[in-house]
Amino acid sequence: MEKELGRPAPGGGPVAEFALDVAREAWRAGSAFVEAATSAAGRRGVLASWTAGAPVDELGLDADLAETVREIVRPLARRWLGFEEARSATLPDKGGVLVLLNRSAWPLPVEALILWTFLCDGRVGSRRMVVLWDEDLPELPWISDFLRRIGVVGATTDNARALLERGAVVLAFPEGHAARDKTYERRYRLARFEAKGLIAAALESGARIVPGAVIGSEESYPLFGHVAGLPLTLQFPILGPLGLLPLPVSWTVKLGAAVEYTTADGEGPAVDAIADAVRARMQALVGELLSQRDSIVAG
Repeated sequence: MEKELGRPAPGGGPVAEFALDVAREAWRAGSAFVEAATSAAGRRGVLASWTAGAPVDELGLDADLAETVREIVRPLARRWLGFEEARSATLPDKGGVLVLLNRSAWPLPVEALILWTFLCDGRVGSRRMVVLWDEDLPELPWISDFLRRIGVVGATTDNARALLERGAVVLAFPEGHAARDKTYERRYRLARFEAKGLIAAALESGARIVPGAVIGSEESYPLFGHVAGLPLTLQFPILGPLGLLPLPVSWTVKLGAAVEYTTADGEGPAVDAIADAVRARMQALVGELLSQRDSIVAG
């Protein structure tokens, strides 16, 4: 079976390629579990990992768990969404960095995990990349601890400040709750930033602010309205749990150059002014990517 899964895949299209990648990862994970469970020491190790939890670093992150999640999410980004990157500016190579992107109306942090997986690769060095999702990210048994361990936390000013002061790369979505109300005809029109506290935290900590843009995500979760408080998209709630997955359209991301700001007379720049400048840069990047796209599905 393992030999069969290791063979080159025939040209069966994106769905077949995605299924094969998932099968490979499932086989590796299952093999590792069986190997560990066949010895007394291995069984004790598995039990200890389930009951005690893995060690975390100074930011409270479990690097091994985060990498495991990225290995699972990568096939989705690569095969299902045809994820690609336009020519981006290079992230600052040291110190705290606040990366800001537009987002879809979908309330669950699925696109945050996809973008986190892709942007982590080869660009953050020894630093950690942490995602700030909605400020009211609910506290759910098991799930909340899992998200914190891989690096998904609420978008509060305190969280942003603590992470940036420790030199983390922080991925955030400053439209906040306003993005949840953007129906399909308003896609890619950035709302006024609700999460200005994120920018204030970056200014206070001296972190760099990097505006960026992603297209494809808002067609993957096309919001048509709300029913009983739940988002109504093409796939949800009609498809049930499968409706949580994004529609397979092409995603493209681009990071711009860091925003330059200076202090004058001992006072920092006004948060509102910086927020407006960053929003304008992000909207321009979105427009640039849209003008280069020939097809929603093929990119």
